[in-house]
Amino acid sequence: MDIIGMELPYYTYIVRWILMLLAMYILIRNVKSLLTTRVTPEVWAYLNINEEESLPITHWENVIGRSRSVDLRLKYKTVSKNHGLLLRNKDGSWKYEDLSSTNGTKINHSEVKPREYVNLNIGDKLEIGGVMCTLFPISLEEKNNNEAMRGMDKGPISPWRILIAISIFQLLTVIQLIISLGNSFDPMIAVSIFGLMLIMWAYVMGFRMMGSRGFELELIAFFLSTISLAVVSSSAPGMVFKQFIAICLGLMVLIIMCLYLRSLTRSKITRWLLVFGSVGILITNLVFGTLKYGAVNWLEIGGVSFQPSELVKVAFVWIGAVTLDELYKKKNLNLFMLFSGFCLVCLAIMGDFGTASIYFVTYLIISFLRSGDFSKFTLTMGGAVLLAVMVVRFKPYIANRFSAWRHVWEYADSLGYQQTRTMTATANGGLAGLGAGNGMLKNVAAADTDLVFGMVTEEWGIVIAVLMVLCIITFLLFSTMSIVAGRSTFYSIIACGATTILIFQTILNVFGALDLLPLTGVTFPFVSNGGTSMLTSWAMLAFIKATDMRNNASLAIRHRSSGMATYGEEVN
Repeated sequence: MDIIGMELPYYTYIVRWILMLLAMYILIRNVKSLLTTRVTPEVWAYLNINEEESLPITHWENVIGRSRSVDLRLKYKTVSKNHGLLLRNKDGSWKYEDLSSTNGTKINHSEVKPREYVNLNIGDKLEIGGVMCTLFPISLEEKNNNEAMRGMDKGPISPWRILIAISIFQLLTVIQLIISLGNSFDPMIAVSIFGLMLIMWAYVMGFRMMGSRGFELELIAFFLSTISLAVVSSSAPGMVFKQFIAICLGLMVLIIMCLYLRSLTRSKITRWLLVFGSVGILITNLVFGTLKYGAVNWLEIGGVSFQPSELVKVAFVWIGAVTLDELYKKKNLNLFMLFSGFCLVCLAIMGDFGTASIYFVTYLIISFLRSGDFSKFTLTMGGAVLLAVMVVRFKPYIANRFSAWRHVWEYADSLGYQQTRTMTATANGGLAGLGAGNGMLKNVAAADTDLVFGMVTEEWGIVIAVLMVLCIITFLLFSTMSIVAGRSTFYSIIACGATTILIFQTILNVFGALDLLPLTGVTFPFVSNGGTSMLTSWAMLAFIKATDMRNNASLAIRHRSSGMATYGEEVN
């Protein structure tokens, strides 16, 4: 026994450093593949301006105007900032819509009525605010060059080494938990972590056989989910299998959503169902919700508790991500404003300030993404009014939070109890942590949810905790890179909306636990304990996955034999 007692500390110390190095390898390998894989934007046609210059058209949906934010910029004073829309149909034909511009539009000298679609053929004369433009096709040589360039695009890296690294990480995690928990070790911990390992391998191998090649986003999610299982194993061993089931359901949600998002028409129709469904579920929450952790944002059905506001996040992004030809219609702007206001008022009544702030920031990002100047003004004013409503409603709650914010050590045994314990645990963890299951923060309320960053830092070390944050930042970088080659505004907006939620949620969770921001009670995506949060995280990943234009990389994109990716059977 003495020999074992002397050997185990050395063993666990070495394993902690191995886990740290594995985590670094997993992230670096995935990031390198995601950020270095080339996606060549395809040129669909050219817009010749006054026979002086030609602008390449690289999207299926294009804003034409004078503003710097448009897709096809005409630097003429007679052209409105957002003058019109040039849209490509699935059969390769084009149509044009005037956005109620000041000086109007003519096609072949015929006036185009505002807000009406007009077919635009190759060679037609398009007069935009007095500026003569002509739509030209790409040459046969350019078409052949595009196909050659697609063949030269660097594809995603092979997933096998990363899979092996994550599997070793999972195996060592189980061993660490067996040692640290001793007689209290629940066999379901091993079942859950090894079950995740099998599902991870089955997912990659199955879709690999069907032609998919890019799995970096999912592998990052599997890595974070492994940490989630370890956290729950340490803080609440009896709930680890429930968390494993939530991960499995989340993966199913990812697959179903990716396949469903292949059709843009279907996705557009679905948003109306989501509007009514979200309204219904939030009203149900207001009537039958139960109070937990200071907010009435929980529903219990058949002994199962869940947060409707988490699920509505998915609908919120989906509803806001209208296509470009609909984004400039006032009725759609008003619809999104009304829906956003309804959600925020419901959250205000529930007392869920953290989720309300996430909704508000996401609302602003989606609204500003592709709207015009008048729309920006309207949406900003609407957002200001909604924010005022939130402040009035949450005034007592905010006052309590802010009274301790940045002064938690003065309230170490009252309002600042959680943050002071979290910061102490963070300092104790050091680089490699104390080992899975060996921390003390797990005994503090909400350690595996709102304070999970501190718990991971204590047991796994600051390096792995920071890598968790970098994983979420990777989603942001990839989304930013992918939307450049995106062909539909719908997919670009859902990716930006989903990324906004993941990033802002991470900021609130980490900074709130460390007293850099008030503690608002939001979860860390993919890591915090909670089935609803896990399902929502995987759903957000599906939105990001839908913008992956790399050849054979995304489940949400069908691939032709030529190697060209396309969004389902249509984009408009």
